[in-house]
Amino acid sequence: MSSYEQSLRERRSFMAQEFGGDTQTFTIRGPKGKRGIVRDIEVETTEAMVGTTTVPEINVGKAANDDSFARFRLGTAVGAGYGAGVKRALSLVSGNGAVPTLEDFPGHIMLETDFLPADTDAVITLKEGVGGVPAGTANVHVDIEWF
Repeated sequence: MSSYEQSLRERRSFMAQEFGGDTQTFTIRGPKGKRGIVRDIEVETTEAMVGTTTVPEINVGKAANDDSFARFRLGTAVGAGYGAGVKRALSLVSGNGAVPTLEDFPGHIMLETDFLPADTDAVITLKEGVGGVPAGTANVHVDIEWF
């Protein structure tokens, strides 16, 4: 990258998303010629996340339900979802120069796991919870830095 080229930060927002119905997918593509990395995922929960077997989650990957680039499981445990409020994945993770993660339960949060390829579609998946009566509503924001 030349010294005059700078990265570009972008926030993809999905407002009032329901996590109790079907899983939803959104296809994204970055600026021409730039690859990206997921720096943060923020959720503004307005209705508690419910899934008694697995909590709802947000994945960023190569296809629907893939988490090659990032994952944020929306709970305090595999079957205990977040209540109303704001949660930022980046503020919850720890790292030592490697991939920022939180493993208080398996796969809770992973950011910056790989680069989104240039000029290629990626998919943001909002997965419903599993078990009980899945529920949850939130505004979702995915922050990507493009190089």
